[in-house]
Amino acid sequence: MDGPTARIAGNKGGPSARGIAPAMTGPRSTHVPRYAVAFGLMRLGLLSPDNGLTGQAEGDNAFTAADLGSDTASGYCARDAHRIPVEDTAANFTFSAAASLRIQQTVMDSPSIAPQLSRSRTPAMLMIAECSSQIRQWETTVLAEDPAVQRTQYMPGVGHHMWNGLGDNDQRAAAVITAFLQDKPAPLLNYPTRADIPAFLRDHR
Repeated sequence: MDGPTARIAGNKGGPSARGIAPAMTGPRSTHVPRYAVAFGLMRLGLLSPDNGLTGQAEGDNAFTAADLGSDTASGYCARDAHRIPVEDTAANFTFSAAASLRIQQTVMDSPSIAPQLSRSRTPAMLMIAECSSQIRQWETTVLAEDPAVQRTQYMPGVGHHMWNGLGDNDQRAAAVITAFLQDKPAPLLNYPTRADIPAFLRDHR
């Protein structure tokens, strides 16, 4: 997505687990005043991510899965609300609040990338998760503007955390990516195509 697209409202995917999944438990760095102030000011845009109050590496080490709260649940389908993997160790959890906020700020402040996309010649594949909490128009705008998108893979049964360790989700995602990189037939239907965009948005897919 580009800056102008980031500011639009629109359709989202299927229901996510946000508001349904059990609340995250465990320690929170945001209960520590210094971290709470630093992360809060960064989120408000009043403190840069490279501030001296909390260094990025320190913030990464301090931030816990519980600090994300319901944000984690929004990355899973509603049907998976009660089996979301626990992310509580360095082996399966790392999050940089500073980097995430910097990326969001950079994207929203950027000019439209549509002119560059229209000249793209780099083969690309668009993956769309069934329960993604992201705005669908962010994805379909890229599909409409970038002629180099050769296939679209609509991934059923997954949310924004497409690669999530549940069932065969990791294997399905790997199969889709591998097939594209090896220029082999797509494991899933090429959907939505550019012609499908109006119906895809109308049907709230």
